Amino acid sequence: MDFEYPPEPTPAQPPPPPHAQPPEPARRRRPVVVLIVVVVALVAAGLAALLLRDDDEGGAQVGLPAGEEPPTTAGGGLAPATPGSGGSNVSPAQKRAFDELMGQVAAIRGLQWKGPLDLEVVSRADLARKIQDAANRDIDPAQLAAEEATLKLLGLVPDELDYKRLIDDLLAEQVLGYYDPETKELFVGSDGGDDLDARTRWIIAHEMTHALTDQVFDYGPATIRLDKEDRPEELAAYSALLEGDATLTQTLWAERHLSASEQAALLLGGGGSGVAAFLRAPPYIRQALYFPYIEGLAFVNGLYDSGGWAEVDAAYRDPPTSTEHILEPDTYRAGHPSASPPLPDVAAATGCSGLRTGIVGQFDMRFLLDQHLPAADANRAAAGWNGDAFALVRCGPALGLVDRWRADGNAEAARLFDALTRWAGPWAGGSAPAADGRFSGPTGAGRIVRNGNTVDLVLAENADTADRLSRALAG
Repeated sequence: MDFEYPPEPTPAQPPPPPHAQPPEPARRRRPVVVLIVVVVALVAAGLAALLLRDDDEGGAQVGLPAGEEPPTTAGGGLAPATPGSGGSNVSPAQKRAFDELMGQVAAIRGLQWKGPLDLEVVSRADLARKIQDAANRDIDPAQLAAEEATLKLLGLVPDELDYKRLIDDLLAEQVLGYYDPETKELFVGSDGGDDLDARTRWIIAHEMTHALTDQVFDYGPATIRLDKEDRPEELAAYSALLEGDATLTQTLWAERHLSASEQAALLLGGGGSGVAAFLRAPPYIRQALYFPYIEGLAFVNGLYDSGGWAEVDAAYRDPPTSTEHILEPDTYRAGHPSASPPLPDVAAATGCSGLRTGIVGQFDMRFLLDQHLPAADANRAAAGWNGDAFALVRCGPALGLVDRWRADGNAEAARLFDALTRWAGPWAGGSAPAADGRFSGPTGAGRIVRNGNTVDLVLAENADTADRLSRALAG
């Protein structure tokens, strides 16, 4: 599920003025700042494919009239097909605007629509209600609780954070529009009546790109499956492809179809209900929200610079599977292999309750280290990722987590081991690890052990749980 938020509330340089575009836009690096939008998808593992179903509110779909041929270009070639769009509450003026946008997006993206699009502009209040109702229905409370516990134990969000409330507030405050790959519906919030202002059309261009690529590449089932199976690392990578594609297309659309003053106005903010929830969100949440857009745009830009839309299309047939692929695109192009190392069933070995398993990944490890280390050191230590696996357990009242990290080689493992050794004391609020890798303090205890190109990290809310998990890993 794609949600679109207002631009980040920070100053930004205005985008370049629009200019004439060739049929295939010039392949040049475009400023990321033009279209910084966020997706609730990555608040934590599992929200990216949040299913916003409105089964009782489906609108009528309008296609090409019977017998009408698709339009052709001036040169006689087949133009991208533009089946009609609209829902039951769409006015004739809005339908004309939607159909025009469908043609513009298809022409820029170089793909043809395969069917009509159910699109509707609703009031911001109605959009907020739709999203909140659907979120309450579709979020798995147990999965959300496990995500919250994982983030709090890692120290990525504070213990006192009301995680569910923050998500609800972000949804209500910020979401401007969404496309649902399961129901194929697209909703955009606006209070402008029949006339679609530049911001609303800009948002629609982004969401239409998702609808178009879903019709062509059918990515919906894959992203929904990743969400349901709680596979956040792969979902983050796939989301970055989707959002990078939509953001690049949206940027090209703005350059071609908005005036210089309209483009500049987009950067002045507005369009949401405020920024209070976003500003109070922990830094990790903000960075995770922006990851698929900022890093995804850079990733897709690289593909586009290299081989145009054909190379972006190829990525849908062989999507990235890790945040490493997004943060280090050369690893994706090279087909860099990675696999989660075998991890013992620590829940069974300790008699604790298993809560969650998964992958930490390069993005989360980088941010984890960045809390207590210089950014350059954190980035370098996390860059050696070649797969990891974690397990979250509850041993009586205490939470515990083990993560086994496989590095590209011994040197990369040594870098991560050194970085974690420097990070562990501040995480626990105590001293640096002892010679055996154990550390503890007021906020928790753990152990770090390196064996060749593998690094084991144990974290727990008390020393007894940390020792139990360490023994399970060693056995």
